[in-house]
Amino acid sequence: MNLLATQRCVEIRQEIGWTEKRTVETSFEMKLFEDQLTIKNDTFPLTSIFDISYRKKPEKDAMGFLYLHTSQGVRTFYIKEEPISLLNAYQKLKLERPELR
Repeated sequence: MNLLATQRCVEIRQEIGWTEKRTVETSFEMKLFEDQLTIKNDTFPLTSIFDISYRKKPEKDAMGFLYLHTSQGVRTFYIKEEPISLLNAYQKLKLERPELR
């Protein structure tokens, strides 16, 4: 199983302490392999993925959204970097493998 591309995603959550409210940001990797896409503990076979798209404003520190369109619905992930390598690798796989079209 060859790793074709990765995309760093961001998870944001609010924590409330005794005297303050904090925003905690953690990150994780979305990994594209020849037959599946893994996100944390979730695995999506490529045959269940219809498309991957994103929306991000051009500002340097702007938060963007990566949309994973699957047979189970659309999953949304926060991103800071544009996912060009992930999208290119996914589109190349779709062209090479007719069962993914």
